[in-house]
Amino acid sequence: MKRFSVVTFCLLLFSSVIFSVKSFASSQKEITGVLQAYWLPQWTEEGKAKPPLIIMRFFETGGKDNQTYYFYDLKEKGGVKDYFKTEETENFIRSNFKNTPEDFFRFKEGHTEQAGVVALSERTIIVECDNKQNYAKFNAFKPVQVNRFDINKLESASGCDPEPYSVMFTIKEGHDDIFLKSKPSTTSQNVVSKPISQPLVRIKTIDDQWVKVALYDASLPGSRSKTEGYVKFSDLDVVN
Repeated sequence: MKRFSVVTFCLLLFSSVIFSVKSFASSQKEITGVLQAYWLPQWTEEGKAKPPLIIMRFFETGGKDNQTYYFYDLKEKGGVKDYFKTEETENFIRSNFKNTPEDFFRFKEGHTEQAGVVALSERTIIVECDNKQNYAKFNAFKPVQVNRFDINKLESASGCDPEPYSVMFTIKEGHDDIFLKSKPSTTSQNVVSKPISQPLVRIKTIDDQWVKVALYDASLPGSRSKTEGYVKFSDLDVVN
């Protein structure tokens, strides 16, 4: 009898892993919507990049008053630990998200989404940038086959920081006549005839030398204009 109890306890402990996609506990709330994982950029005081944090939030779509929930791993004194272990979360995404580009994992930047049903608990409200943000303990997720949604609309309704993964650049002081290139090559054609004179929004990293960017335009989704091109990292300063 004692041996049976030990085995049972171990099975229960194993089934409680944070990223379980099995049945939800009755004490949890199930919500339908879109789960987003994104890399939150981190910088030193000198403006040098540090390893980013991986964070998850959920856009509710099946309720009358749809909410955005930011998930946390642990509660801490005065707040929550709202980022997750990188390796575990990457494995969870690979197993449950469709069509996540490999560059999401390689360069640790940007965002990826999957529609489904999430189980959450221990909800709390934290005031950030004069807005009340919903935080909740992430317990489980069930992806669905139909993965259709407008992520721009969901993000725009999420609060004061709809695109926390975004990175902006300006041209370094003293670096004159820097042009948007049509390809990641110094010999490629210029996209526009004038040097870059306005902020840039990162689209994606190409390699350790080049990044694809768009001219900044606050009136458009993602603050990205339709004018896109390539610039060398060595010519850029981070604005974030």
